[in-house]
Amino acid sequence: MISKTRFSQFFLGFLLFLSPTLVSLVAEPCGTMITSFEKPVVLKTDWLFRKGDNLDWRDESVEESFWVKRSVPDYGISKTENLTGYHWYRCSFYLPDNYTTPVEPIAIQLGRIRDIDEFYLNGTLIDKTGTVLPRLEVDFQKIRIYSLPTHLLKPGLNVMAIRIYAATNLNGLKEAPTIAKERLLREAVFSKELFAMVCGYVFIFMGIYFLVGSIVRGRAGENFFFALFSIFMGIYVLIRTQHRDILFESFTWSYVAELLVLICLPAFFINFMHQYLKLKRNIVLLVYEVFLSVLFVITLFFRNPKTWILVIALFNYALPIAMGLVIYLFVKNGKTNIKKVKFILIGIACLLPTILIDSLSALEIIISMPGTLYLGFLIFLVMISIQLSNDIVIGLENFIEQEKELIQMERVKTGFLINLSSEFKSGMEKIKSAIENITTNQSKSLVKDVVKPSAKKAAKKKSKITNTKHIGDPVKQAEDHISYMSYMVEEAILLRKLEERTYIPFYESFSVLELVKNCVASVENHLGQHRKNTYIDIKPNDLEIYFPKELLFCILRNLVENAYQYTDPKTDIHIEFFNRDGFHQLVVMDEGMGLSQIEMETIFQKFVRGYRDKKNEIPGAGIGLTLVEASTNFLSGTVSLKSSEGMGAKFTIRIPEKPKK
Repeated sequence: MISKTRFSQFFLGFLLFLSPTLVSLVAEPCGTMITSFEKPVVLKTDWLFRKGDNLDWRDESVEESFWVKRSVPDYGISKTENLTGYHWYRCSFYLPDNYTTPVEPIAIQLGRIRDIDEFYLNGTLIDKTGTVLPRLEVDFQKIRIYSLPTHLLKPGLNVMAIRIYAATNLNGLKEAPTIAKERLLREAVFSKELFAMVCGYVFIFMGIYFLVGSIVRGRAGENFFFALFSIFMGIYVLIRTQHRDILFESFTWSYVAELLVLICLPAFFINFMHQYLKLKRNIVLLVYEVFLSVLFVITLFFRNPKTWILVIALFNYALPIAMGLVIYLFVKNGKTNIKKVKFILIGIACLLPTILIDSLSALEIIISMPGTLYLGFLIFLVMISIQLSNDIVIGLENFIEQEKELIQMERVKTGFLINLSSEFKSGMEKIKSAIENITTNQSKSLVKDVVKPSAKKAAKKKSKITNTKHIGDPVKQAEDHISYMSYMVEEAILLRKLEERTYIPFYESFSVLELVKNCVASVENHLGQHRKNTYIDIKPNDLEIYFPKELLFCILRNLVENAYQYTDPKTDIHIEFFNRDGFHQLVVMDEGMGLSQIEMETIFQKFVRGYRDKKNEIPGAGIGLTLVEASTNFLSGTVSLKSSEGMGAKFTIRIPEKPKK
């Protein structure tokens, strides 16, 4: 039961919050008897009105024959007469004979009045807003709440008089005056503006968030313009509440600031859309911005009500241009960027109904619901914030992914250098070993020469054979390793030239079988493997081709070397070469461990090596297959790989033939 009661109270408060006028007060005519101030009294009818000015009209009794009865509110432009200048309103009420002084202060709320007013009770000036002399100071945004001194209230007849000065042809009372406890009137005004103030601060903090984001990212122009739009929207909303009196001492400057902020809003939003959709600014936008700049200057230097009315009128007349520019941007680029503007479109869809409701309220077609417009703008800005935040998150994810890729690239580059260092170290060790062997054999030969000089000639031939046997192996290994290191450097240079498209191929005629045998012998000498299960099939056997020999040798060597390194020595390896349908086709196939699907997706990437469990044990720089693919692509060919774990691997190279010149 308690929860239901609280919910009912909350729902009723929310309705009052959106529209305080939903709960209508009982309207009374002037001359009514007020028996209690416990409930607000709204004086709506039988007001006396007269154009002109005479301070005697503030007195309790005046000649009423020249006064016209009116009902209020009657704000607007008179169609029958020009009411610019002074005009007066009079109204009376009665207090009972047993009237006693109220415990709480009593006040009257006149609402917003255009432009200057003085309020009198029983002929005494109670309060006023604005001045006519010595300098015109207007304030048509302040909600007038004037305390009614209890010593001036008396049993029987009490007369109120309002002296108004209108600086323009807009005049009248915007709402019916209400007499009530001052606390209730001020609380009502505060609650009426509470939602607007909350929205204003939310808009400002939202803008600051994106402004900081634009500064940190350094290149997000859309964040910068949206931040300005949101901050200025928040300032505009706050100025239109009680914060006007807190932020500014003078109403003139507060209203100038309000108009300046308003003039900037369309320009900020249109520039935000241009930046967000990455579009160039067109001539219509430039002309519109020049027009707004002119209004900005006029507002700043001509600070009077007539100028303000002119500026507002011109701004409203040009506002459809801004709306047209936004619609044009959506129509032209919205379809191709539907995901990018999805939340913005949702925000606009939520904003338009609230603007319509606010317009109908202004025309008094429906009851006033001022909170709906702020709610619409709140949803609108939140939707744009979601869109931009989503873009920021995606950007950060991409940045993190790039950082991961850079880290991975640094790791593979480090691995590449480690592999080169390992190869260099191994080569140096083999050279050292060869030198030591040569030195040892020479020492042994000298000792033999001293001990057995007579047998020197007899053993000469045998010593040569023995020395060759001991010296040949390490020297040959060192030579092969140095050649391999040189070849690794040459491959790295070749890869760079192929990637930069600066390589110039040299075409020549040569025997394919001889090239394949030389390549296999080179690989076997380097790896120390002399396999009997490597099968070479060249069709026809004496095939000669006109081709860049260096590139074909590079492709073949890397494929054969991989087949030797990543398979058991007892595993069969097949090398085939033939011409078919105008293409040279090279096939290198083994029956080794094979590759997983994940390895196959990255195996041709630079510095990527397969077989994670063994890749650190196997020498290499990690650019072999990258070089194979780059060489094949350079020759307008294709490379394909078929493999699965435990089923071996098959590489097929197809390169178009080139006729011999």
